[in-house]
Amino acid sequence: MKSPVGFPYQRIAIAVTLSVLAHSILLLKWPQIRFKESNELPVLQAKLEPLPKPPAKVVARKPKTQPSSTPPQTIVETIAPAVSATPALNADADYVTPPMPTVAGKIHLRPKFPKHARLSFSVQYADGTFKLGEIIHQFETGDGRYTLRAETQTTGLVGIFKNYHLSQTSTGGVTEQGLRPENYKEIKSDSGGTQTSTVRFDWSAQKAIFADNTERPLPEQTLDVLSLPYQLSQLPLDLESLPISLSNGRNLNQYFIAIGAEETISTAMGELRTIPLRKVPGKNEDSLIIWLALEYRLLPVKMLYFDKFGEITANMLITDIRVSDE
Repeated sequence: MKSPVGFPYQRIAIAVTLSVLAHSILLLKWPQIRFKESNELPVLQAKLEPLPKPPAKVVARKPKTQPSSTPPQTIVETIAPAVSATPALNADADYVTPPMPTVAGKIHLRPKFPKHARLSFSVQYADGTFKLGEIIHQFETGDGRYTLRAETQTTGLVGIFKNYHLSQTSTGGVTEQGLRPENYKEIKSDSGGTQTSTVRFDWSAQKAIFADNTERPLPEQTLDVLSLPYQLSQLPLDLESLPISLSNGRNLNQYFIAIGAEETISTAMGELRTIPLRKVPGKNEDSLIIWLALEYRLLPVKMLYFDKFGEITANMLITDIRVSDE
């Protein structure tokens, strides 16, 4: 039935109903950004699957004063801010880092960690056509120490129907080998309640100690899931693969990281030259690919998370990078 002026209210009501149903279906696929629990993982086998072919050599390029991508735009706060104790970046800070130099056809290793860095990511549905939420990473270093904080929050229509919040913190030392985590904590809140996971790395006793006081042997160069994307820049990326021990705050497992060839990806910041690294999955294991930006000190700019069936559960893409050494 139409209104006196002929406006089709009934058709609008039907369209709104169909839109709500469609978004409700998408919410059922809200990504669970995590690594598998220990009791679901198989024991690490001595026999390894063949690794990908060696990556193509990175062609040496002359350093530029500015990357070819469009300069990062000002961040618009739409989620809960990180802990207020984290110092805010100066508006006049140096937000652009010159391209990474190359040596003898190989990636120059171990770029300097920034004193302050703030990275913003958009969390998208698997095909990248629908935004689910946002993630803010804040990275601070100084006096041989580091602090990493990450806040993940649903936004927009998704946030109305499914409120999901993940807070992660990693702290530790900065050594000649890079990041050496000492404590990792995550707090996840959704409609099912709040869950907290912690792990303490006791390097002197070579033990990883969890919230329930269970202990696991602590291999050298073990990382937590938050420090991993940043420590990758300190590893030898001219190899085919790297062994790594990783904790998600609930257990600790060993994995292999396969290193791919240089790849250019499209982002809100423009075209970025990157190196992709993939966590090689075993049977019934989740997987992960992290892209490091060659023109931004090998900071992470894209992450794809896969379930044990190979389907994408989260698509994180950089929207803004701010870096300062002051």
